[in-house]
Amino acid sequence: MPGALATRPRCFVFGLPILLFGSFLPERVQHAAETAVGVVIVYLALRLLIRWRRGEFRFHAHPQAHGARTRRAAFAIGLVHGMGGSAGVGLLVLASVRSTGLAVISLVLLAAFTAASMSVMSSGFGSMLASRSARASLGVVAPALGGASLVFGVWYATAAWSLASYPF
Repeated sequence: MPGALATRPRCFVFGLPILLFGSFLPERVQHAAETAVGVVIVYLALRLLIRWRRGEFRFHAHPQAHGARTRRAAFAIGLVHGMGGSAGVGLLVLASVRSTGLAVISLVLLAAFTAASMSVMSSGFGSMLASRSARASLGVVAPALGGASLVFGVWYATAAWSLASYPF
């Protein structure tokens, strides 16, 4: 959930200047933000594959922690992950709202409800992944998840610089 909570200040911090000053992040900064998202995805995919290779996902009859992520790490991942989309959010708000005051209120509401919905979803997925059956099968699906995430992260980072097709 700490990663989800990073959404609110990030969305507001990056979106507010766009609304108030009517300018956007320079294109290179936007590309760098999107690249950072791709790099984080690649890092997490490699971390998953390395942990799987070491056998850290073998099912144990007793709960056993294997390098759990800290709250600070989760917050940092959430912060970087959402950073890339903030300019797009500001652009959508600007395009649809004529009043700056109303646009700022809309941004605050967007940030708050995004944080809340991400917290609920993260809690749900976390609870599911902590279940006995999910822990038992993680060793089987980890290579596929890690491989798919690795490919996606590389694609996302290269698409940020128009080196790959970016249909969104």
